[in-house]
Amino acid sequence: MVVAVIPAGLEMFSATNTAAAESISAAGSADSAAMLGAAAAALGPIGASYLAAYGPAQANNLAGTLQVGAVHAAIGGATMAAKTAYLATDDD
Repeated sequence: MVVAVIPAGLEMFSATNTAAAESISAAGSADSAAMLGAAAAALGPIGASYLAAYGPAQANNLAGTLQVGAVHAAIGGATMAAKTAYLATDDD
């Protein structure tokens, strides 16, 4: 079996994942406390039971978003490491 590696393709895949990581991480970096405060101000005391569930759910969502961003960053880094390894092997 012959494996063909296209370094430019790996670079493009890595760059795409790195850009996705930056965008996703920026979205997940929202200030959860400020968002909860804004919702509390908008809903007032009548929304207390809603806010009791909303706060933790929002925090979990933002934490999950940051994890997805980290996964994309790791994919980008691993792809560049693989490209380097393939090129080093081919140069031998």
